[in-house]
Amino acid sequence: MRCESWKEKTDEFEVMDVRGRKLDFFPELKAKAAGKKNGEGLHIIQTFDPIPLYPVLALMGYEHFTEKTGENEYHAYFYRAKKGDQA
Repeated sequence: MRCESWKEKTDEFEVMDVRGRKLDFFPELKAKAAGKKNGEGLHIIQTFDPIPLYPVLALMGYEHFTEKTGENEYHAYFYRAKKGDQA
């Protein structure tokens, strides 16, 4: 994904730390993602690379990049480039 144009804006993204969450966080995440405007983003912190989120949020108009910051810590950044089909 082309994150060069927005990577410096990630400090402004809403953060969802879902490490250790017992309940399914996907409905909450999808609702938050649907409510974002173009140019806004989400920062997801998880214990694994959240690969299943990539295609779902891509359909909603999001680009992403992910950093592994520890043995069990991943930071995934999702930037809404355009409203997608499932917004």
